[in-house]
Amino acid sequence: MNAKYWMFSYALVFLLTILAVASDLPSDPYATSNPWKVNVTLESQIYLPTPRPIPDVFFEFNNSTPYMVYRAEIGQTKDAMNLEKEAYATTNATLRDTYKITQNPLGPFPKGEDLGFTLGQWIAANGKGTYVEENGNAALNLTLHNLVPNGTYTLWCSRVTMPPNYIEVLKPIGASDGSENAFIADAGGNGTFNLRFKALPASTNLAWKDYVAMYVTKQVPIKTNITWTLIALVYHSDDKTHDATPGDWGKTAHSQLVHLMYPKPIRTFEEWKNATNVTATAQTEKKEPGFEGIFALAGLLASACILMNRRRR
Repeated sequence: MNAKYWMFSYALVFLLTILAVASDLPSDPYATSNPWKVNVTLESQIYLPTPRPIPDVFFEFNNSTPYMVYRAEIGQTKDAMNLEKEAYATTNATLRDTYKITQNPLGPFPKGEDLGFTLGQWIAANGKGTYVEENGNAALNLTLHNLVPNGTYTLWCSRVTMPPNYIEVLKPIGASDGSENAFIADAGGNGTFNLRFKALPASTNLAWKDYVAMYVTKQVPIKTNITWTLIALVYHSDDKTHDATPGDWGKTAHSQLVHLMYPKPIRTFEEWKNATNVTATAQTEKKEPGFEGIFALAGLLASACILMNRRRR
């Protein structure tokens, strides 16, 4: 058998090895050919499983501090008189404090412009839709109600890392320059949003029981940086979008609604709470790298050896 034939045979086997192993290594360990569909519910973040203050609109809750305003928490929304209070911006951009880690997270802050709606109207806004992810791409389809009439809105991917290493990073849904994430509500405060884009990063893969042990009961030390992915709807009281950034929080940019994405493949809070081990569930979507390719290669090598032995006889 000539040298060229042997060289060709070895080159073919080498190529088949690369293709077989590569086919078993998905670039995204959670990317599958089956769609992952989440029913999206957008509402004020005071309604999250762990309620947070309303971050970017403010109210006069204390008559002893004129010209100063405060953030509202869920308890204050249960008072009918508070629901009638007018919403205000702040005079300057105001630091957001989701987990109340600063000295005065709720205020007071210098009162800015009257925003033209009440606390009750602000928290009445809501939205529903679907987020469908497949092979690293996603489609988001939303229908929204009770928004600010004729208001300018943008949608964002909010990545919030919990304390002690708290940080929040927002990126526009869709194009990174913010050219695809805006819409204007109609005169009745209704809006729709439909877009295909690169899939959002997943929330940290952590079981509910471990989350509770670290952050709620604090029975064990925090050993995992938990980063949540949220879909956030931002209202712009200056009627302007600001490209790749939301603008000045509290002054002209006001986050109104959020949807929390739970660790994949979990879709809802109840699923997350009842899952015994999120990591184990998620791992079922991964492939063990290379095994299918190795078995296929073994078969090819066996066939090649038989064929070459026959030709040498």
